[in-house]
Amino acid sequence: MFIYENKVSKEVEITRPDFQHYLLLDRAFGGTAYGLNAAKRFIHQAFMLNNKEFREIFMHLAAKELTDMEVLADLIHKMHGVDDRYYDEDNDDTPAFGTIPPCKEEAKAQESGKTSHINNDLTAALIHDLEIETKVFHLYKELYEKIQDEGARNALQYLSKSKEETILTLKDMLNKLTQGQEVKDFGLGDSHNAWDLCGGNYFDKLNPVFTNPDEIPSLHDKKDHKS
Repeated sequence: MFIYENKVSKEVEITRPDFQHYLLLDRAFGGTAYGLNAAKRFIHQAFMLNNKEFREIFMHLAAKELTDMEVLADLIHKMHGVDDRYYDEDNDDTPAFGTIPPCKEEAKAQESGKTSHINNDLTAALIHDLEIETKVFHLYKELYEKIQDEGARNALQYLSKSKEETILTLKDMLNKLTQGQEVKDFGLGDSHNAWDLCGGNYFDKLNPVFTNPDEIPSLHDKKDHKS
């Protein structure tokens, strides 16, 4: 499904490396963890859906996120300023290959609220997506104001614009769900039907039967009377 074209969507050229700015970028986004987690979340949500239109939108957002992370990774690496790329130990022209010690830092527990979906509720999932994407958008804008390097600002401007497009797409999806044009499941039967935008609900059934709660005691009374 994904084909790498070996071409960065945005060329990153900075004026000069700055380690402090590198730390700002790296810590703000956890390297590229924010974006990669977003791509993983969108792909997961795409396969939770039976609706082809929404599935394709989620997959498009995932691919877009991976593309943006390539730009961000390039920016972070160039801002670092030191060529710390991996070396090929078979090449005699490179420094001696050293053994990298295992990371002693314990893995942090997953923060609450970062699940891939919320109770199989597409509306809640979209709202959750919007919260995360809006947070990242503001991070881009904040870093744009702090970093004065023109090349870095161009890259951040590109990334913030791309994130703004993602937010607008998610809002459009949310509007489609709330305008009544898409039928949502009422939770009857398989709960995964809540993600099936083409599925029906109880009121779509032929001749649905309604029971007035006030009539229930009287029915019991008649039964007791006959017995």
